[in-house]
Amino acid sequence: MNILAIFNVVGVLLLLLSGLLVLPIGISFYYDYQSLPGFMTETQAFTLTLVVSFLIGLTLWKILPSGVEKLRDREGFAIVALSWIAVALAGAFPYYLSGACPDFIDAFFESMSGFTTTGATILTDIDSLPRGVLFWRSLTQWLGGMGIILLSMAIFPALGIGSAHLFKAEVPGGVTVERMQPRLAETAKILWKTYVVLTVFELILLTLGGVAFFDALCHSLSTVATGGFSTHNASIGYFNSGYVESISILFMFLGGISFALHYQLINGNFATVFKNPELRFYSTMIVIGIALATWGLASSRPDLTLDESFRKAAFNIVSINTTSGFVTDDFNAWPNFLRIFMLVIMMVGGCSGSTSGSLKAIRFIILFKIIRRELKKLVHPRAIFHVKVAGKSVKPDDLTNVVALTCFFMGFATLGCILLSLMGVDLPTAISASIACLFNIGPGLGQVGAMGTYADIPFMGKGILITFMLMGRLEIFGIMLLFLPMAWRK
Repeated sequence: MNILAIFNVVGVLLLLLSGLLVLPIGISFYYDYQSLPGFMTETQAFTLTLVVSFLIGLTLWKILPSGVEKLRDREGFAIVALSWIAVALAGAFPYYLSGACPDFIDAFFESMSGFTTTGATILTDIDSLPRGVLFWRSLTQWLGGMGIILLSMAIFPALGIGSAHLFKAEVPGGVTVERMQPRLAETAKILWKTYVVLTVFELILLTLGGVAFFDALCHSLSTVATGGFSTHNASIGYFNSGYVESISILFMFLGGISFALHYQLINGNFATVFKNPELRFYSTMIVIGIALATWGLASSRPDLTLDESFRKAAFNIVSINTTSGFVTDDFNAWPNFLRIFMLVIMMVGGCSGSTSGSLKAIRFIILFKIIRRELKKLVHPRAIFHVKVAGKSVKPDDLTNVVALTCFFMGFATLGCILLSLMGVDLPTAISASIACLFNIGPGLGQVGAMGTYADIPFMGKGILITFMLMGRLEIFGIMLLFLPMAWRK
């Protein structure tokens, strides 16, 4: 393992983060909120974080030798994992120094939740937070949605970070995402340009709908990233607007679609897009989910009309299915079968190559086909059956990867539930908190439900959930590699 080259890249990413911190400094300076007793102003907190990140990043980049051109898969995974940890730690200091999160574990939780686009929060009074902190929360989700390493590939290709190993390790479903250009730097630019355009479109549409510019900006950053951080305690429900909810549904849905398909749409390859099996599965799942939830709410909640049931069902199903985590209703009060259904669709997520979390639809398609193949073998034991997606046979190694990753996700979710229960957390909260953080959803059931927070989770429990959020965003293997002794040997 080339440790020096790994920390050289970490330094570059800290330099990039320090440059991005100029944005919340500008916001906090403009609004000029009073500091909390015993804490810095948010402007001072962001400025100090910028200076320290810049100095550490510059030192690592200049002193340590670069060896990116000689990277192997294991260095790529280690760089991505350590870079995300370093960036999340740096991102925690504005919360801590400004007093928004007086305990560092809470600040780290909020920062990791932002960068991994989980959307879980320990904050209990979001409406009272200064604007710079609110903007920083949304910006971290926007950066994490597409990936800060992918951003460095697009902005600084000359630094040599355009490694296929890093691309594969960071992009959700990276091994299944096709390159759109031969050079990774060009692919990164296309992905980020598409991402920016979608964000700007949503910002314009929300502003035209009467949403204040600051709220529209923060929600646009979080929605396209399928993150879920809001500027209000009541999330999107604060606006009580069918128009705002409709725009949010549209862009959450688009955020859950592979950005490679967005590129195909821009180029007019409509047939390729609409024949994509993952997009069909994803869309069908959402339609069925909305229909089921509408029926369940209409039949169990006599206080709701059919239109109101549909409105609540459509928004919350799309939000949870895309792992966005915005809410307009407390689904703790939904019928039990719908609550279980919400837990199930949490684990599916959107398409590979999107900003969505969870296992991704393509892996569930492959799992269904593996099960069908095994059933066929029981009938015809001597026959050879291939697992095909979109007419192409899936490689045996990829089949093994899908099964192993599914087992890891389920195993860690179970382990997290057991550990949280041992700490005194009630069972519905323990189950849903583990799933919501590992699968990068955000809200769950019980104490961490749609209108609740993670503030009352014990200290050690928060540490476990922080680890889960990172493992979910990097799809487990990259984090587990750090604890494998053979990966560090030459």
